[in-house]
Amino acid sequence: MERLLLRIVLLILSVLVVAGDGGGQDTPVTPSEQYQTLRKAYDKAANSDVLLTDAERLKFIGRVYKHRNALAQQFLALAEEHPDDPIALDALIKAAWQVNTTPWPVELVGEDTARGRVFEIILRDHIRSEQIGPLCQRVCRGFRREYEAFLRAAAETNPHKGIRATAILSLGHFLNNRLQRIDLFREQPGLSKEFAGLYGKEYLSELQRQDRGTAAREIEAVFEQAIKDYGEVKLARGKVVAERARAALFEIRNLTVGREAPDIEGDDQDGKRFKLSDYRGTVVLLEFWSHV
Repeated sequence: MERLLLRIVLLILSVLVVAGDGGGQDTPVTPSEQYQTLRKAYDKAANSDVLLTDAERLKFIGRVYKHRNALAQQFLALAEEHPDDPIALDALIKAAWQVNTTPWPVELVGEDTARGRVFEIILRDHIRSEQIGPLCQRVCRGFRREYEAFLRAAAETNPHKGIRATAILSLGHFLNNRLQRIDLFREQPGLSKEFAGLYGKEYLSELQRQDRGTAAREIEAVFEQAIKDYGEVKLARGKVVAERARAALFEIRNLTVGREAPDIEGDDQDGKRFKLSDYRGTVVLLEFWSHV
């Protein structure tokens, strides 16, 4: 029944586009035109056009999320209606594009009911596509179970070396970001309710039971594999996989809580030379800044 309603919505959108652009002619609207109509609505949702107070901004964020969640269902319906059209993957990617990186209360942002089905179709029909690289990069900042399954499958089965490289690098970042979030709500149990509302109590409980040391070692192993197998693969902005992976490993091994900070030298605010090790045994606040 829900999918029937979504298809009716798409049909209404098609009629509106024909009425607006076709001068009343009986011209069918293509899947690409339907996609562009939805895409415009998706992009427009994030524009408030006015200055907002903090309270107004929070409400606006909620409206954006809910509106885009509804549009995700329509992108999904379009992809299911035209599975053999090239626009199907574009629609699925857009349906999955909104990644909730902040544990907003589900009452504020609503439920994302399309995502599970979206990734089910991508894994079944499009995991070998050369177009999924941007989605790999996008979801590495997220938290959902579907993201991990997608990234692992892309890293293992995609025939394009550049996509596999992007997927395994993104998998390392996803696992590391997820571990940091788990640490956060272990320290602040009050956040667990918000995480559970967004991502599911079962998934959250499963993550809380995992051994932290084992999870941390896997993250390092993923980045090491990225360096070994794809180190020279070029990424956006001219960087290569090895450069990004080594930077991530350095942060994990040297800059996380509980690790000994690497020694540094420099000038303090009075222009005097100092070494961080000179202050061993005392509490130190380091502030890095620059101006042009």
